[in-house]
Amino acid sequence: MKKLIAFLAANLLLTCILLSQNNNSATVVIIGVRHTATRFVNTDSLLLVLQKVKPDLILDEMQSPSGYYTKEKELRKFRASVQLRIKLGIGKKLSPEKMVLYKYRKIEPNIIIRPFDIYIEKRNKYIRVDSRWERKFFSIINDPKCSNTFSSNQTDLFLEFVRLNNFLYDIIQKSYFDMNQPDVPDSLRKMMAVRDPFIMSIVDSVAIAGSLKPYYQKEKNFWRERNEKMASNIIDYIQEFPGKRIVILTGLLHKYFLLDLLNQSHQKDLFKIVEFYDPILEKN
Repeated sequence: MKKLIAFLAANLLLTCILLSQNNNSATVVIIGVRHTATRFVNTDSLLLVLQKVKPDLILDEMQSPSGYYTKEKELRKFRASVQLRIKLGIGKKLSPEKMVLYKYRKIEPNIIIRPFDIYIEKRNKYIRVDSRWERKFFSIINDPKCSNTFSSNQTDLFLEFVRLNNFLYDIIQKSYFDMNQPDVPDSLRKMMAVRDPFIMSIVDSVAIAGSLKPYYQKEKNFWRERNEKMASNIIDYIQEFPGKRIVILTGLLHKYFLLDLLNQSHQKDLFKIVEFYDPILEKN
């Protein structure tokens, strides 16, 4: 009888521990975004998503320190010049995922907002250089003098890449709901898997594209390093805020990578990943 009581007590203790661990499991919602507004993808529609999810913590794809965050990772207030620009509707517009942080904070003053991206020296310059590289590469492969020399394998890779890239272009014209359907990360994962062998085959075989190879190799390594650091930062926040509901706002091309890295993490028992439209969020 004593053994039975001891056995039942041990099982009860184990159940309590498991329930406690489950209660401390963070809920992670990764929302893939585009960085410019459209009719359906904009600050107001993203604000509705956040109001539905009701996060405790929002992680923003930005670095610290920066124009948006202090070195202590606190969201800065708008500078007066930025406020005036927004009010007058002039100059470069802020992305929906940046504007929504300030709008949501007005509604929920206690919301915690943190950056989670890797620090990039001269970030704006980096973006401009990367854009120039892409324009140069695609101007080369779209030139019939180049495309007419493709091997059958290069042609197959190119057509598959174009098909998947068109899918990406079409999907980012739609809503956040459409952009975050389960099949989207799968398609983008395939697109990036095709992109690498195609680009490498071009820079290795087309003379005019050869000069683009060093930058591409460097950028390919940095892309992985950046996503790995982003995932690591997310894990750190999950550990800092156990059991909280965490929304991650990130470019759509990062989402599949972050999903893969988080699902492979040794700390994956600390959190569960759900989509923002999952009914489970309404039950908690």
